[in-house]
Amino acid sequence: MSHRDLLTWSAMIGAYATRGMFDEVLALAVSMVSEGVLPDRFLITRILQACAYAEDLELGSALHSMAIRRGFMGRVKDVPVGNSVLVMYVKCGELGRARGVFEKMRRRDLGTWNSMIFGCCRSCEWEEARRLLEDMRHEGTEPGVVTWNTLISSYARSGDLDVAVELLEQMEESGVEPDVVTWTSLVSACASLKLLGQGSELHCYAIKIGSVNNVLSGNSLVDMYAKCGEIVAACRIFNEIPEKDIFSWNSMVAGYAQAGYCGKAYELFCKMEDYGIRRNVITWNTMISGYIRNGDDERAFELFQTMEGYGIKRDTASWNILIAGSVHNGYFDRALRIFRQMQSAGMKPDYITILSIIPAFANLVAAWKVREIHACIFHHNLEMDGKIANALINAYSKSGDLAAACSVFDRHSSRNIISWNCIIVAHLIHGSPTQVLDHFFEMKQHGVLPDHTTLTAVIKVYGMEGMVSEGREIFLNMDKVYNVTPDLDHYAAMVELLGRSGRLQEAYEIIDGMPLTPNFTVWDALLTSAIMHGNVRLAQLAATEMSVIEPNDPRIQMVLSNLQDLAGKSFDVPKVTVHNKGRMLDEVESCLVEIRNMVYFFSTGDNVASEHLVAELKLMLIQMGLSMSDIGNGTLEVEEEMEEVVGFHCEKLAIALAISDSPCFRSIRIIKTARMCNHCHTFAKLVSEKYGRQILIKDPKCLHKFENGNCSCEDYW
Repeated sequence: MSHRDLLTWSAMIGAYATRGMFDEVLALAVSMVSEGVLPDRFLITRILQACAYAEDLELGSALHSMAIRRGFMGRVKDVPVGNSVLVMYVKCGELGRARGVFEKMRRRDLGTWNSMIFGCCRSCEWEEARRLLEDMRHEGTEPGVVTWNTLISSYARSGDLDVAVELLEQMEESGVEPDVVTWTSLVSACASLKLLGQGSELHCYAIKIGSVNNVLSGNSLVDMYAKCGEIVAACRIFNEIPEKDIFSWNSMVAGYAQAGYCGKAYELFCKMEDYGIRRNVITWNTMISGYIRNGDDERAFELFQTMEGYGIKRDTASWNILIAGSVHNGYFDRALRIFRQMQSAGMKPDYITILSIIPAFANLVAAWKVREIHACIFHHNLEMDGKIANALINAYSKSGDLAAACSVFDRHSSRNIISWNCIIVAHLIHGSPTQVLDHFFEMKQHGVLPDHTTLTAVIKVYGMEGMVSEGREIFLNMDKVYNVTPDLDHYAAMVELLGRSGRLQEAYEIIDGMPLTPNFTVWDALLTSAIMHGNVRLAQLAATEMSVIEPNDPRIQMVLSNLQDLAGKSFDVPKVTVHNKGRMLDEVESCLVEIRNMVYFFSTGDNVASEHLVAELKLMLIQMGLSMSDIGNGTLEVEEEMEEVVGFHCEKLAIALAISDSPCFRSIRIIKTARMCNHCHTFAKLVSEKYGRQILIKDPKCLHKFENGNCSCEDYW
């Protein structure tokens, strides 16, 4: 058309808006203004609605300015324009600017109040939303069903079901009848929280007032009973729904799958087409998830491969289910392969994808895989997501790359308590106590209140620094100062703090006076202290208590056996029954080492290790003047059999291979299944000094970072 006037543009924009094609609406609006045609008050309202749906704050703000300049905001009759601006700011997450528009409106209708209440609920400003409810009544506007539903569903979704029910009672008292949305939001909340009792009560009440004879209520009840494990009740309601839709069938299929009845779920899955219900991607994903959750990976992959043959396009959730399921079932490398295939297929990962896969590679021998996942995060601009940033900090620290963890934290723009805890724990496991305390004081300066995890780390750090008084002060005052009640983790940290400084009797007295029953971790802290200070009596006491808690733990059985041998030689310590003494460990101590992106496996006394490798290891020992009998510092050696008996310990073999086959500038990364012995610990320190290599060894006790002849554990592990 040679000439396009306002009427022409309005018709085109209206057509696209009616079909929900909001990006096209915004593109047309920009073109219209660039041609010199300005919208009137009716068209600007429609364009602002598109900005709200598309969350286009920049264009929405420009239209707000235009509305003010053209006089569309100042009169009583301009409520629709004001409401559209208000909704746009609310949907774009700009509650403050929405509140500014709200305050300046000369007249407010029910839609105005509803939008503002919705904005407050969306931002979790519950008290403000309740205040607005009272204000609107005071100004003569009675809340409608949408108003009440907004409040009720928001409280229900947040888990505050008692307030949601209280609002329901107020709604009925005000003469507004609850509708199907009211009931489904409440029942859905019970489903999410698995509150069977409250859900059943709501069901009874809904029957009483006749609000269950529709498909929406039926679907929500099926979902609630299924998620609460009441599969028989869910099936009964499903059969009573007169005209089942796709949601009815999906809820029932999911119910059977979640309960472990994949056969029943698949039976319904197959029947859907017979009843004229076309299965959608959610149906297929539900079945795939059910199979993989119940260990039938083969069937899950078969459905995944065949779904597109039935005209169902895989979505991000389809891939996420396979990735999360593979990680859950322990197939980490398979999960990474699926992750790569997902990207090759042109499917963009989301935050669920990343949070599912990244914990699988938070270990020393998978550092390069963490970097690969980080590159994907960066490529898809997902690093700004707070949960992903926190997961990256955690993964990098556990994979031995503290610098990368710090870099992610420094760029993290929306730090919360989890972010601070991640970086504090990262410095703790890498043996950087000064940085832990620096971050502890910094987070308090930023107004972030330390929680259980923070205080556990801080007490441990004071122990590393020998600052017993400061650690004790934190422990004794944490409930008053930080509103955190000491739990088992804090008691274990206190036992470690006292044990490090040699105050073993005080450490035992802490345990003896605990208001809680000591768990495995508390006794393990005492065992470590007793071993490091050569106290056989306390070590045996702690190990005995640990064997009662975990009678089948092979490590504790070995410790007890070795302690009894030591006690028999020097002390009159009561004997205890040691189970499986002849067998000792179910598995031979082993380790993994990563060299040039390949992972190698070694076991203690490895007979498969090449003669060349063993000869090289012996030569290294000779060059460093370290004999097999040099075990160092007077600590008890009770967790691993002596090398004279079983042969070289696995980490020595791994270190020897890494020295010969990896570049000198690369860190040596090892994961070990048993605590390092003193001899291996001394060996690793000497190798780090002689060869100028950083060696990272993660054993069940801690992460050892060897550099220049020193270890980050400060010889206490």
